[in-house]
Amino acid sequence: MDRRYDDRIDDFPLRPAAATGRLPRRLSHSLLWTGRCIDFEYRGEPIHSHLNAFVVKGSHRSVIVDTGAPAHWPEVRRDVLAFLDGRPLDFVFPTHPEFPHGGALPHWMQEFPDAVAVGDLRDQALYYPDLRSRFLTVQAGDRIDLGDRELLFVKALWRDLPTTLWAFDTRDRILFVSDAFAFLHHHVDGRCDRLTSEQPPIDVDLMQFFNERALFWTRFTDTSLSFPEFDRLIAELRPRVIAPGHGNVVDRQEIFDLAKQGFSAEAIQ
Repeated sequence: MDRRYDDRIDDFPLRPAAATGRLPRRLSHSLLWTGRCIDFEYRGEPIHSHLNAFVVKGSHRSVIVDTGAPAHWPEVRRDVLAFLDGRPLDFVFPTHPEFPHGGALPHWMQEFPDAVAVGDLRDQALYYPDLRSRFLTVQAGDRIDLGDRELLFVKALWRDLPTTLWAFDTRDRILFVSDAFAFLHHHVDGRCDRLTSEQPPIDVDLMQFFNERALFWTRFTDTSLSFPEFDRLIAELRPRVIAPGHGNVVDRQEIFDLAKQGFSAEAIQ
C-alpha cells in the first residue's frame, strides 16, 4: 500500500446505537448496517442467515457496500434514505453479481440517477446494458475518495466468484469481506443486529455449514493454504472491524482464528 492509514481515531471506531434484535442498526455516524435475515432450519432449530448491506457516509460522498436483496428493497431503501438524511448515494458497490449482493443494483441506480456503480463489473453490462455508461470497473488497489476517508478495493481471498472484491474504509479501518466470515445465527433471542462481542460465542459448526454451501471450494481443497495470505492482509490493513455479507459484524479479533476453523475440516481426497 502507498498510504499510511489514519491512526488518529479512537481505538474502537464504532459508537453503535442500542441493539434492538433486528436490522437496521447505526454503528457510527458514518456506518449503517442494514439488510435483513432469511430463515433456515438447522437440526430442528430456527436459524437465520444475514443478507447484509452497509452504507459508508464520508464527509463528501457515500457508498453502499452490497445492494441488499431485492426482496428486502422497500425496507433497505427506507433504512438508507433515513441514514443519508437528504444526501445522495454516490457509489453502489456490489462485491460480486450474485443476487444477495448485487440484485438490487438497478433499484439503487434508478433511485439515485447520478450514482456510479463500482466494482469488478466485467459481466454487469450483460445484465444491465442500459446502465453501462454509469459503471466504473476497478481492481484491487484502486480507491474512491469519500472525503474524510477512502474506500480501498482489496483482493478477495475467500470468495465464491472470480469477480468478488473486498473493500476497506481507510479511516475507521473497517474491512468489508462479502462471503467471508459468514455464519448462521440462532434466532430465538433476536441476535440479528448484535456485534460478535454482544452475543454468545459463535458456533463453528454453523460457520462450517454455511461455508460448505456458499464457498464450495472449501469442501474440496486444503483451505489452510490461504491462511498465510490472509494473515499478511490483516497485518497490513490492521482492521478494527470486519463487516461480512452473511453474518454479524465482527468486533472481536479472536474471531479471525475462528473463521479459519469454520472452513471444512476435511478436504475430499
